[in-house]
Amino acid sequence: MDKRMPFSQEDLNEIFKISPIKTDRVISRECGWLEFKESFGWASIANYLRSCAAFANVKGGYIVFGIANRPHILKGLKDKNLEAFEILDPEQMTKHFNDHFAPEIEWDIFQYELNGKAYGLIYVHECKNKPVVCCKDAGKELKEGDIYYRYRGRTERIKYPELRTILEATREQEQKLWMRHLVNIARIGVQDAGIFDLQTGQVTGSGGSFLIDESLLSQLSFIKEGEFSVVKGKPALKLIGNVQPIGSIPLSVGKKQIVKIKGIRIADIVGSFLNREQVSEPKEFIKQICFETSAFLPCYYYMHSAGLDGSMTIKMLNEAVSRSPSKSKLIERITNGAIQKINLPTGDYYTARKKRAFVEQLASKSVNTELSNDDLLCCLQAIRGLSAPEVSTNSAYISELLRTWFNKHYSSAKCNLADHLRRAICWIDEAIYKEGVNTNLPSPVKLKTARRRK
Repeated sequence: MDKRMPFSQEDLNEIFKISPIKTDRVISRECGWLEFKESFGWASIANYLRSCAAFANVKGGYIVFGIANRPHILKGLKDKNLEAFEILDPEQMTKHFNDHFAPEIEWDIFQYELNGKAYGLIYVHECKNKPVVCCKDAGKELKEGDIYYRYRGRTERIKYPELRTILEATREQEQKLWMRHLVNIARIGVQDAGIFDLQTGQVTGSGGSFLIDESLLSQLSFIKEGEFSVVKGKPALKLIGNVQPIGSIPLSVGKKQIVKIKGIRIADIVGSFLNREQVSEPKEFIKQICFETSAFLPCYYYMHSAGLDGSMTIKMLNEAVSRSPSKSKLIERITNGAIQKINLPTGDYYTARKKRAFVEQLASKSVNTELSNDDLLCCLQAIRGLSAPEVSTNSAYISELLRTWFNKHYSSAKCNLADHLRRAICWIDEAIYKEGVNTNLPSPVKLKTARRRK
């Protein structure tokens, strides 16, 4: 069974799917792999363990601390709750898991910052040897002998159909392993085959047994020089490595630590560009566009900051695991070199005159920052009608206007206005930075091949 990669950008975007109407909450729902908790504290540890065991008995999943339940408001962890999560001792948490459940529950921990708020996440991997069974009582939450299972957005004691499915899957897996081992034994020969216990390091065969310290396994090479020589009736085995006698074999426990990362969303991509911030990971800003709802976000500024040409960028984007159509749209934008500039109308009707008037106001830096609705739409189109030199000459002023309007209107804007805001920002990005990026792109044939491979 392959481990799922926890805390992938795709998972984080799915968890923190912010409502376009109420930006203080997520529209993500608790489900078979996701549970929200408003706070974190050791007093509720039994409840956390119960959910983790349920995830381990299904396909794995996340507990996210800092999101309220019904409605899912983005509160974040703060004060004592945040401190308790940040000083969480992974060894102590692992001890709680091992004291209350068997077999072992594998888990990871993560801290995520989004819009200035911190969230704690625990990810539980799907158990390799289901079912995970409770082996110790803990208050009302945990009862010895119980098996917990994740049903959509709820954790409950397992029901017969799901338990039967787990047991049948376990039996099928064991049968496959037995067949694989029997095939290998038949190939080697029963007399020459031995059994290597991966848990104890003990190797047992027809000629006896010996122990290998787990820490030495990577240093050992087993070789057979011609035929096995026989001394006193026992086969001789040559060991190459630093071998020492051992008493008992210690269990190796990997050291865990809280990984911290800052989230990137549309507001960060737009804001950092308009402010010309020197971000530490410009590649991550480009890749994040693949997960957003629109591909029309500034990218050339970040390509310039990262020292990427078109070919390198497309290769990087092809490797991003995203189901959003924004990924292919962004690749198409860069490949075709399409720009968001438009030709302004030359007629004498009202809207045409209004757009040309906004062009003059942009040149004289006299645009009213309180524009809204149709007037704002016309001004955004006027910005897209500017030439690249005109954009460069007034870039600081135009960027300030766009920053003001984006912060004021974007979260509540109708689709048409939001789209024009994004495209106007894209045109500023293209006009200033596109020519400075080497567009060393693959041929269309190579690009199609890369897509098929994905």
